[in-house]
Amino acid sequence: MSTAVYTPLPNGASNRPELHGSFDSIRIAPPSIEEDAPGGGGPADDDDGADGAKPPSISDEGLRKEIGLLSASSIIVGQVVGSGIFSTPASVALLCGTPSMALILWALSGVFSLGGALASAELGTMFPQNGGMIRYLAHSYRRPRALVATIMAYSVTFFCRPAAIAANVAIFAQYFFFAAGRQEFIESRDYLLRGIGAVTMTAMMALNIVSVRWSLRMLNFFALVKMATLAVVSVSGFLLMVGAIERSSGTNWSRGFHGTRVDAQSFASAMTRLFWSWEGWSNVGYVVGEVRNVKRNLPLSLGLAMTTLGVMYVLANVAYFSVIPLEDIDNGTLLAAQFMDKLFGKTVGQVILPICIGLSILGVVMSELFGGGRLMYTAGKTGFIPYGAVLGEIHPRFGTPVYAMVIIWALSLIFLFAPPPGRAFDLLVDLVQEGMWYFYALTAFGVILLRRRLPNYPLRRYRSSLILAFMFGALSLALGVLQFYPPATVPGKKDPGVPYYLAPMLGVIFMALCAIPWYLRMWRYVNKTGIQLLAWIDDEEQHVLRMNSTADADPVS
Repeated sequence: MSTAVYTPLPNGASNRPELHGSFDSIRIAPPSIEEDAPGGGGPADDDDGADGAKPPSISDEGLRKEIGLLSASSIIVGQVVGSGIFSTPASVALLCGTPSMALILWALSGVFSLGGALASAELGTMFPQNGGMIRYLAHSYRRPRALVATIMAYSVTFFCRPAAIAANVAIFAQYFFFAAGRQEFIESRDYLLRGIGAVTMTAMMALNIVSVRWSLRMLNFFALVKMATLAVVSVSGFLLMVGAIERSSGTNWSRGFHGTRVDAQSFASAMTRLFWSWEGWSNVGYVVGEVRNVKRNLPLSLGLAMTTLGVMYVLANVAYFSVIPLEDIDNGTLLAAQFMDKLFGKTVGQVILPICIGLSILGVVMSELFGGGRLMYTAGKTGFIPYGAVLGEIHPRFGTPVYAMVIIWALSLIFLFAPPPGRAFDLLVDLVQEGMWYFYALTAFGVILLRRRLPNYPLRRYRSSLILAFMFGALSLALGVLQFYPPATVPGKKDPGVPYYLAPMLGVIFMALCAIPWYLRMWRYVNKTGIQLLAWIDDEEQHVLRMNSTADADPVS
């Protein structure tokens, strides 16, 4: 998940397509109904673009289709798996009262998250261009003048994404210092850690700019590290489950559900942590315009990645609580470190594991940078943000949105160095999470709305479960509201020192303030210039419908 990594390792034919005026003069190319054919990213192009097997095709947006099934899966894994699965199970079990109930909630949250991911896959096949939820919300909620999509565009591009990058890159070095036995650098060298993060982030951004192919290879490497680390834990869980490894004498499983906490506070706090452990699958939607054979690779990558992670997450929990009794959990130490210490020795638990988690966090940063540049690119190109011609420019040699990526990098640097150490930076980390619940809910509900408004849309090559989409949307909405509910206390966790409602309240205020640029852009600017910034929404839909009608009328073609 994108926020779990923030837990540091402690000691232990008209003018309609012309969307923008002046600097915003840029043309949106509607998706082709044949965009999945061979030569356009279709079945003949199933090879992963990162392997260099063949030259990539070019999307309608002018971007190279470098992303195959492997890289799409790596982008998902890269964003979902941070340090959360190595730490979150401890607090979830303590909130639930018993590991048995925690295991059930891990499975349920995984199923619902899979439903949300597959709902996103359906929208991605319908609108196979970069932008993800920005584009999906624009099509789902067109009135009043794409308000929902505009708020999401400004919230994510100018705050959530760069702040998340800053929060992640600021702490990854802690794990390497811990592995080297230099805890004093973790405790007293905050700006040194930020400086290391800034240099690392700059190098990663430079790679993202100059080579999509090598960026994908780096993402594949980080995904391999994450999966290998998870595999060690989850395979151990399977061996413990079948009796190949002797279990400890703890009473975790023998107690069953005796002692399970059933109060609303504990349930809400546990579910919040669980769903953020799954968060990050939406990142592949932001780069869907660069995915080869979208109708196959997008649903398949989301389904395979989320299902595989679901099995591994459940087995990891089985492993943890087959070795560590609930009473022995130390919330000042990563649960995975306790597990590795006990099963494999201190070298694995205190040296190898921290290095793997540090690399895992770097994978999250790489994935966030890769998708973040495409987010800014889409927000400008579709007219939500001014100067779309600049933000939507693709470098002729590198094939990347250079200016959009540089802006994301600059904003991330501001968020990295502006907050003072301590509570202010911790609050920034919490603020990253706020607001996204509502966008996830509205995206899931958008699938249902578009099934009614566009029942026979030709590019809907994949249909997700509406039941799971609705349940995911309802739970996401509920979790957004529950942020204002007093959280349950977790034994061993420090008091954050700020009111629990401050972060969600500031998140809602920030989203409300995004209505100001929406009014200035979509009402004042449009009424003054007469330029229809949002004409592309209807153009994309009508273009596909017209091409489908033409194909039906011409049986020869």
